Amino acid sequence: MKIIRVACFGLQGFGNDLISALFNKENVELVGIYTRETTVHPFVYYECDTIESIAKKMNITASVIPIKGEWNCCHADLAIVSSFHRIFKQSHLVKYRYIVNIHPSLLPMYKGATPTNWMIKRGERIVGLTAHLVTEEIDAGTIIFQRRVLNPYLSDNQLRKALSFASRSIVSDILDQYPNYEEKPQRQGEFSLPARTEADAIAKVEDFKDVDELICHIKAFTNFPMPKIEINNRLFVIDYENPVDIVQIEIVGESFNLLGYWLT
Repeated sequence: MKIIRVACFGLQGFGNDLISALFNKENVELVGIYTRETTVHPFVYYECDTIESIAKKMNITASVIPIKGEWNCCHADLAIVSSFHRIFKQSHLVKYRYIVNIHPSLLPMYKGATPTNWMIKRGERIVGLTAHLVTEEIDAGTIIFQRRVLNPYLSDNQLRKALSFASRSIVSDILDQYPNYEEKPQRQGEFSLPARTEADAIAKVEDFKDVDELICHIKAFTNFPMPKIEINNRLFVIDYENPVDIVQIEIVGESFNLLGYWLT
């Protein structure tokens, strides 16, 4: 049995399931775990261990990479990336036979940093994961595996957790087929969307042509940065988990209440 020397790169959440998928694989020698510094105000979409604590349990030191600036990594046969948000330059690429990124969308659709928000916002019922080879261009490398996953109208935090779990099976494919990957070039065209901002979570009642669009808006930004409706120059945060107030709105002649609280 040939041992594959693997380095993994991930953030808390998707990175957890990547490490879990690699742990105790008989043909894997995990030679490096890399994560990235958090921002000043870190936010976790769902409860899970930190990458550092998982690595400690495995008696491996996790290397923490800065958000910006130069960074380095070890040599290995294979690198697997799952939500890392740093660009791999040629100096990184040459250290591995293959670098495979697991992206939480069906590429080439929804390239970029926050695809789950936009898939939910646009009402996508079939979502998924793509394993592709890494190049210096973001989310542009040839595709080697994809998983189509039903989205039963999940909120953003729920969909992230579901796709993270599903990524374990695609990690198994990456290992089982190494190094004989069948590469499929991505379709040409512009399929990228910008990373969502806090401003994207704010809408006006008149922005929605029907109730379904409002529901997609609510689910796309729950639980961060939380969906908000502007009413009479005030912001109402829609929050059914921790409601304080009730507000009545009307969309296309249909009147109903929303639960949440006033922000301003």
